[in-house]
Amino acid sequence: MTQDNDPWGNKPRNTEGSELGSLLNKMKESVLGKNTQNDGGKPPSNNFPNMPSFSGKLVVPVVGILALGWLSTGVYILPEGFHGVELTFGRYSETAIQPGFNFHKPYPIGTVDKVDIGSLKNLTVGSQNDNTEGQMLTSDENIVEVSLSVQYKIGQAEKYLFNVNLPEQVLKETLISSIREVVGSSTVDYVLTDGRAEWPAKVRKNLVQTLKGFDVGFDIQRVELRDAKAPAEVQQAFDDAVKAREDAERYKLQAEAYQNEQIPLARGKVKQILQRAQGDKESKIAKARGEATRFDAILKSYEIAPEVTRDRMYIETLQKVYASVNNVVVATGDNAPLLYLPVGQNTQQLPVIPKPSNTQEGHNQQADDAGLPTTDKDDEADSVSTIKKTVKRLNR
Repeated sequence: MTQDNDPWGNKPRNTEGSELGSLLNKMKESVLGKNTQNDGGKPPSNNFPNMPSFSGKLVVPVVGILALGWLSTGVYILPEGFHGVELTFGRYSETAIQPGFNFHKPYPIGTVDKVDIGSLKNLTVGSQNDNTEGQMLTSDENIVEVSLSVQYKIGQAEKYLFNVNLPEQVLKETLISSIREVVGSSTVDYVLTDGRAEWPAKVRKNLVQTLKGFDVGFDIQRVELRDAKAPAEVQQAFDDAVKAREDAERYKLQAEAYQNEQIPLARGKVKQILQRAQGDKESKIAKARGEATRFDAILKSYEIAPEVTRDRMYIETLQKVYASVNNVVVATGDNAPLLYLPVGQNTQQLPVIPKPSNTQEGHNQQADDAGLPTTDKDDEADSVSTIKKTVKRLNR
């Protein structure tokens, strides 16, 4: 108990309650004020008659309620896909990963920062909105404009909060640096056409390795190429070059298709020619063997009967000769027509001169009609005699 001295000279009285109750009463007096005006020795009147006075019975419940209220400042709800980074006097203590109700040291001793680690975030850099951050210089000293986007998640919340300042800005600058490194070591054709699907993977690999040095807590998911083109001033020339390259590739594919089509045909023809040549070879060999056998047989026959064999061979030869030449059959006698036999020409169509008339004029007229020179009777007789001799010689 504490004893208070009555300012009006009364006997000291005992005050119920603890020192905390006395402290609360003093706080009440400082807030509500203390009436120093005396009215006939009466105790000062209470300006708030309806306010209850603090007694020892109310102190414990009030203190309990205040304590519970203070402890409740350490209770928080952690949503799904979030981590809670708990701090004690501003220093990292632990990371809560379980969704639902969690508890940290009450305020102001402890605080918590909730970090979203489940969402997939996207960051885009490159030439857009009239900026020039996507303009890169290639190894062959050409300028290209590229635009890439990176998709990432926050892997470790405490590293994301405390290891670097402005982690998203660090990620952006690191991405631009990685793009410049890859593009700067490649040719313009590789960036725009040939390696268009390859070099973004190189950018991702370089980005991941660089971020490991910063230990920023990012988990890089994908790096996608949004656009890669030449500056607008030379875009037409690059489009023409790309079209020419595509035409060359198309012609190459067409040539390969034609090659694949013609090679089997050529091989089939070669096989056919070889087979035909083999057949001709075997035919020639068989024919030669047959002729040799026939010659041997004729030789044996000739040895037995030379005259008969020689006459038979002569007759067979004449049969073959007459079968392949044009034959002229001339009737003999006084009434035989006069024939013109052109030497060395085809004798299938020969002019036939009718029997000469008794007069020289008629003979000359018939010769003119047949296209032959006109002759007198002596020349005519000589010509007929010559023709008959020639025919006999041919028949012989």
